Amino acid sequence: MAIVTIPRIFTEHRYFHTLMKYLFFILLFPVSTLGQPLRDINYNFVYNSNEPFQFSVEAVKSSHGWTAFYDLTLRDTTQDIDQFIIQWDLRNDVSEKDGTPITGDSVAMNRTRNAIKGSVFIASFPEKKIITAKVVNQVAKRAWIFSKLLDPKYPADGYLISNDMPVVEGFIKKDSPVTLAGEGERKIISYYNDDFPAAVPGFSTGMGRVAKSMIVDSTFSHKLSEPISFAETGLYLVQSDTNATAGFAFRVEEDYPRLTKIESLADPLIYVCTKQEFDRIKQAKGEKKAFDKVILSITQNTERARNFMRSYFRRVELANAFFTSYKEGWKTDRGMIYIIFGLPDQVYKFADREVWTYKNSMYKITFEFVKSSTLFDPENFVLVREKKFQETWYEVIDLWRNARF
Repeated sequence: MAIVTIPRIFTEHRYFHTLMKYLFFILLFPVSTLGQPLRDINYNFVYNSNEPFQFSVEAVKSSHGWTAFYDLTLRDTTQDIDQFIIQWDLRNDVSEKDGTPITGDSVAMNRTRNAIKGSVFIASFPEKKIITAKVVNQVAKRAWIFSKLLDPKYPADGYLISNDMPVVEGFIKKDSPVTLAGEGERKIISYYNDDFPAAVPGFSTGMGRVAKSMIVDSTFSHKLSEPISFAETGLYLVQSDTNATAGFAFRVEEDYPRLTKIESLADPLIYVCTKQEFDRIKQAKGEKKAFDKVILSITQNTERARNFMRSYFRRVELANAFFTSYKEGWKTDRGMIYIIFGLPDQVYKFADREVWTYKNSMYKITFEFVKSSTLFDPENFVLVREKKFQETWYEVIDLWRNARF
């Protein structure tokens, strides 16, 4: 090993220790975290529930600019939240290695025992930008990069507040009090009671895009900052004007994201059941003995039935947490693939699509999801379906039905 001798006159300079600290940081952190195009990052950690924290960011546009609300919450509470810092920058596209740092008064932060929450303000701009958050664990010497596209045409112009904090998930609990936030004095709330269909298998023909319009079940007005709770589950759209192309949507759910009621467990099983089995599960109408009988007929073994239910509905819970959209997370295309195939080995994100790849001893398969934005969900992604997926799909379904995953 070569030994580098540093002149004494330099070590006595007041910048020496700053330089050494910077070099120490470079040596211990992976090079990929120090300057890497966003398009080259494997984002599978975003959907990995075993990561030490979960991170969410929601961007809201106003007449003055953008506000990105963020929430970093520890999953592993044995870790110290003070080990983590968040560094923000703004980039022009996914090919840029480094962006313009966002610092100072533009970043608001609140630390609690297990979380870091706050907001980042970005002044208005005429073209698309990407806000990037680098989460760094200074003790473990590891970094994670998250990004969010900021499009001047992005329709979200408001948000919900719960327990004095912005709601960054796409859902709230039934009957839980929240307040509306945004510009103006009042908002118009439209309620949609549609029972949106579950995604169809990846080998089916066509791509089920979101309908441009839906039938409104009810509409009412509500004043900003006044508490409100929602007694009906379903989809809600909040706007300043029903003729406007701006607003924000969210779902109200009761047994969610973790499903615990027998009647809630029936519908997500559509991906692994035959039509006859699914009909029998629905006919059980929440009666446990009848429900268990169908599951046992699928797995042919009590222990396998337990393993199947535990593993399958853990993935349903994660799909709801990660992919809730205008419909439940498990019903979305990404949610469906996540439930059946699990955490992708590789996730690459681009401005208009996500690409997931699975690699194991039995198969290698890649799924592409293209962005299909609507007012109800600007981040909606639709699976590009291909016939070639059929054989692998049924092989994996067979593994599920025999609890061999």
